[in-house]
Amino acid sequence: MSIGILCHPDEAESVQPALERLKSQQISAWRLGAATDEEMEAHPDAELLVAVGGDGTFLLASRLASKADIPVMGVNRGKLGFLTDVELPDLDRAVASFLDGTAPREQHRLLAYSLAGEDGTEKSGVAVNDVVVRAPRIAAIRISVRTDGELLGDFDADGLVIATALGSTGYALSGGGPPIDPRIQGIVFVPLAPHAVVSRAIVLPNTVSLRLTVEKGPAFLATDGDQQALLGDDAEIAVTPGPFITVLRSPQGASWLQRLRTKARYGIPLRDSVEGRGNRHRQQTLLAGGESVTD
Repeated sequence: MSIGILCHPDEAESVQPALERLKSQQISAWRLGAATDEEMEAHPDAELLVAVGGDGTFLLASRLASKADIPVMGVNRGKLGFLTDVELPDLDRAVASFLDGTAPREQHRLLAYSLAGEDGTEKSGVAVNDVVVRAPRIAAIRISVRTDGELLGDFDADGLVIATALGSTGYALSGGGPPIDPRIQGIVFVPLAPHAVVSRAIVLPNTVSLRLTVEKGPAFLATDGDQQALLGDDAEIAVTPGPFITVLRSPQGASWLQRLRTKARYGIPLRDSVEGRGNRHRQQTLLAGGESVTD
């Protein structure tokens, strides 16, 4: 059994005890330093990759794990941590549930993308969360979109987001898209600030192929928050079904609906949210030995 741990350099010291405990169980545990494909290939016997950090660390680990065809487990050490549900003190129990086969599993299909360059080269890769095409400044661009060869629409907008179900609670949600339950095998297509009366976000099957043509730029292509290329007029991006990734969840972790309520504040009345902040403020003031002035 071989398990890799990917973490932010600031977390290297905090994960060391977990590494030692795994090794004491006769598990070959190691920490990724450079977080490259070559480093993963040096461990062909790896059966699990653990991401310790925030959502960004989880996205990087997921891309590496998808290429190695192994599951990924997210340990939350970030500020939001919507994609991760294991806490560091619970890592041992979470790994034990993986070893005995009781860890809940989610299957997610990633997005594959490719872009033909003007010099004939092709840039391609996979995205765990989303593929984004948008204007580099405050100006509308026009993008023509076809899905499985059929015209979906010509969009005058700040840009477009194509997100997986896993990524539907990220940038796509901020752009007005719906959160997608991970049990639904779909993707969400979100126009960003469209110049049209009706250009709502829509949900499509995750088996469709999309072709995006920049008819009026300039624009840029970004995947999982990382800019990949600048795009001029007539640039074409293909977004197709990608590989699957298995995400392991903690048996003690919060459900997707619980994370949606607590992290994204979904379904929580505004008054309750305001009163909750007021209560926390009063508690903090009293603990500090002062008097609260909040009604």
